[in-house]
Amino acid sequence: MTSPALVTKEDVEAFCDACVSLRSVWEHYRILYEGSDLKRELLQTVAPTFFGDIRAMMVEHLVLKICAITDPLETMKRKNLTMQFLLANCDFSAMPGVLAKLEPISERIHKFRDIILPPRNRFISHLDLEAIRVGDPLGGAEEKQWLEFWVDLQDFLNIMHRSFINPTGQFYLNAMGNMSDADSLVQALRESRYFRDAMDDKEVGKRATDLAFKSKFYGAQ
Repeated sequence: MTSPALVTKEDVEAFCDACVSLRSVWEHYRILYEGSDLKRELLQTVAPTFFGDIRAMMVEHLVLKICAITDPLETMKRKNLTMQFLLANCDFSAMPGVLAKLEPISERIHKFRDIILPPRNRFISHLDLEAIRVGDPLGGAEEKQWLEFWVDLQDFLNIMHRSFINPTGQFYLNAMGNMSDADSLVQALRESRYFRDAMDDKEVGKRATDLAFKSKFYGAQ
């Protein structure tokens, strides 16, 4: 008789939710910092320090959270909701072949973890004195490796979701809508630059200023 599975449907849902949040941050990052040089110049022109700090924070968050979902199944005698925990504690007895599909995906994702783990350990979670003194960068995945990671994570979640939550549904992490509205921020910044450029023309600038003063957002701090 199969022993009761330690992993519940709610555990799988919580893991999926954590990965959706992770992907959302990636979408914020992609919209803001990838793309054309002109867009990056726009951010630099508006607030170089702020957007530089936000970029660093997003990168650190992504590295930390990816390492979190790929951590060992237990740390200091406390269980972690990670891929290893799910694979070790889900009941796959009624699902022949599912574990065999998940294991190679997990192996590839953990190889990606190996790339980003050194900076997590020595620059983000800790300030390793030796690493700081040497000053050489640690880790750093290429664009292709990031794309492969997201595909693998999507495949892992889709299989888990169909196996434990909705057997007739699909869970396409990378195709979800409304994961970021950072494009609205970029558009607002573009429009602010349009306004600044218009101000350089005296006639147009006066008309634009009159309209701006009538805006309900005038004076917002």
